[in-house]
Amino acid sequence: MKWLKSIWTILGSIVAGVLLGLYRPELALKLVPYGELYLSFLKMCVIPIMVTAIVSSVGRLFMSSGPNNILIRMILISTASMLIVSALGLITGLLANPGTDIPPSSKAVLGTVLLDTESASATAPESVNTGSSLMEFVFKLIPENIFIALGQGNNLQILFFSVVTGIALGTISARGGDQFLSMTDLLFKVFQRVISWSMYLLPFGLLCIMAGQVASTGMGLMLAMFKFIGLIHAMSVILMIVSGCVIAFKLKISFIQSLSGLKDSLIIAFGTQYSIATMPSVLDALRERFKLDADSVNLVVPLSVVVCRYSMVMIYSLGLVFIAQLYGVQLGWQDLLVMLIGAVLASVAGAGVPGIVSISMIGMIATPLHLPHSAGVILLMAIIPVINPIITTANIHLNSAAAVLIIDKSREEDKSVEQRRIGERSEGGIAFGSSSATG
Repeated sequence: MKWLKSIWTILGSIVAGVLLGLYRPELALKLVPYGELYLSFLKMCVIPIMVTAIVSSVGRLFMSSGPNNILIRMILISTASMLIVSALGLITGLLANPGTDIPPSSKAVLGTVLLDTESASATAPESVNTGSSLMEFVFKLIPENIFIALGQGNNLQILFFSVVTGIALGTISARGGDQFLSMTDLLFKVFQRVISWSMYLLPFGLLCIMAGQVASTGMGLMLAMFKFIGLIHAMSVILMIVSGCVIAFKLKISFIQSLSGLKDSLIIAFGTQYSIATMPSVLDALRERFKLDADSVNLVVPLSVVVCRYSMVMIYSLGLVFIAQLYGVQLGWQDLLVMLIGAVLASVAGAGVPGIVSISMIGMIATPLHLPHSAGVILLMAIIPVINPIITTANIHLNSAAAVLIIDKSREEDKSVEQRRIGERSEGGIAFGSSSATG
């Protein structure tokens, strides 16, 4: 059954799903529930993996030397990388002008979309409370009931609970803490095994998901928003190339090896369009293939995937320029600075919120700039099914590259490399001594 995990089988299922959605939309829509069922199974396993990974890694870090260095590096690198992504979105929008020179036929299609979603247009601005968004973020961070948060899949609250539990574990006696950490490690391995079983059904799940996504998106809207969609794809590809180069440079491997190590994670991201679902695969790739420190990987990856949403930074920054150009609003350098920082803050504030819902948080930045954003929000929501695969893939690749910059090689790997070097020197010394004796 190994052929089911083959890269060609998985790519073939994605292509088959796209073709099915284009030419047999009725059948494709009937397959949607099966794709959602597969995603539900992944979510069932991913949340326990996230909890056990964070609790175990945070506990061990506090038991040892403390997490100060790695957390400082994580904050600095993640903030810098999100600002770079935001700047790229602004520069791309200003140079390519996706919101200007739209053909009349495309404007007619966009007008139809806006009329069809008139009720959503009326409620979109009210869904964003810009004055208290930060406080709402803080209050939503702390779960009133962790079991309700687990049942609802509130990733941000689960993340907060796991970090607090890990810190508490790290501050109690080593013996009691080690026993609990051993149990969490065992649970982590159990759900990893379940995830490995689910990979045999990945081709079928991807086919159903892709077919439903393509069938639900009209070709007219894709053509009308072709320039914006094309720019999002181009940005994602550029960022993935940069991420691959960063990984290759830091780990001293080839660019192809950097992609090969993450191929399973990137395929799952592209097919499921759900960053959290890729977490087990990313953890495995960074620990086993790239030989990074396991405890640090278990801490950094879940935090980064939930909080550092590069995909939303891309949409916010480029989307704001698109909206401004659509309504003919001139942007000054102060406006661009607000967009640059606001895109990062809005993406962090929307952590744990589904992508389609968090699109409306663009109003958090647009309102102070006096941009009429309601129609733009509706258009961005409408094209989410088209851009979601590529931005999710880029998001996972960027998070992986950031993790490689943050985390050091595992100590076992460093020891094995040093032993190999000592062995090579010893062999060289013996060979030199032998030749001298012979001479």
